[in-house]
Amino acid sequence: MALLEPPAEILDQPDRLPVTFRILRWEAGELFITPRGSPAGKEVDALRLHVPFEDKVLGAPYWDVTAGNLIARLRPVLAELVASGRPIRITPHGSPPLTRHQVDFL
Repeated sequence: MALLEPPAEILDQPDRLPVTFRILRWEAGELFITPRGSPAGKEVDALRLHVPFEDKVLGAPYWDVTAGNLIARLRPVLAELVASGRPIRITPHGSPPLTRHQVDFL
């Protein structure tokens, strides 16, 4: 897989703080990250979800998803979400690395 271009915009919300957005397009790749408390970085699988400017007013207009369980949950529905323009709400439950993500289709 190709390395995604910086900057990274990791979707890493605090416990139970949801984020809502629409997906215009997406790409799969890898990101080089340095996990909290780790001296060394590593490459991880990622989905880059491009969103409208009005859905994310700070930073680059995309979210980078690196949580394996969230990638697995989103992959089967990405084409439908892009085609429909339907918003989603993602709510994290717990703290990394044990975070699980609730995905609501609005």
